[in-house]
Amino acid sequence: MRGVRVAVALVGAGACVLAGAGPASAAADDKERPLTTTEIEGWLEAEPGAAPADKGTTPGAEEPLVAPRRHGVVVESGLGFVSQIGALKHIAPTAPDFQLHLGYEVLSWLMPFVEADVAFASTAYASAPPPERSYYHYGAGAGLRFTVPIGRVFAILAQGSAGFARVSEQNVLSVYGFPNADEPNLYLDGELGFEWYQVNPHLALAVHGGIRSYGKGLTRDRGGDPPIALVGSAALRYAF
Repeated sequence: MRGVRVAVALVGAGACVLAGAGPASAAADDKERPLTTTEIEGWLEAEPGAAPADKGTTPGAEEPLVAPRRHGVVVESGLGFVSQIGALKHIAPTAPDFQLHLGYEVLSWLMPFVEADVAFASTAYASAPPPERSYYHYGAGAGLRFTVPIGRVFAILAQGSAGFARVSEQNVLSVYGFPNADEPNLYLDGELGFEWYQVNPHLALAVHGGIRSYGKGLTRDRGGDPPIALVGSAALRYAF
């Protein structure tokens, strides 16, 4: 009988041990375990937006940039300057100049255009009397632009144009010896510059500058330097 009681006691103790170990084992199973590298890679591959296996493309691969627009209507607006280097340099300081070009690219390298510009000038450098006066110097004409690409992003341009220009106020320059300034007079313009094409195929930035001759309009009646000026501008170009 004593042996039976010992056996029963041992069985009861074992049952208690197992009962206590059950919750502890379950709690241990509930704890988070570190993810393996294989599991992390599998989770990343299952993210939305991943390339399907049958596509055969690398996720994040970039498409080639679209080429700049050619053979179409072009509008270009610019802000620049007109700086007189002829006889008028002693009367009128450098003036801000607003420009507009409208052209059509008949070829990738050739664009005929029409242009207009207006400069806001004054007689600030002249000695009084008369007192300083302000005036507009505006003109309009037509010309040709030649463009030579440099790679995919840049291009060199050369352009020439001719038109008519005049000042807005009568007698504002005649008192200084320029009697024809307030009448329409022929001008000739030649410029060189660069174009920088943007990611948007319609847009480009441009800078160009050169020399403009105002002919009879800014020729001094008592002789003197040639009626020429330095011109330049930075422009935004849009091709439709």
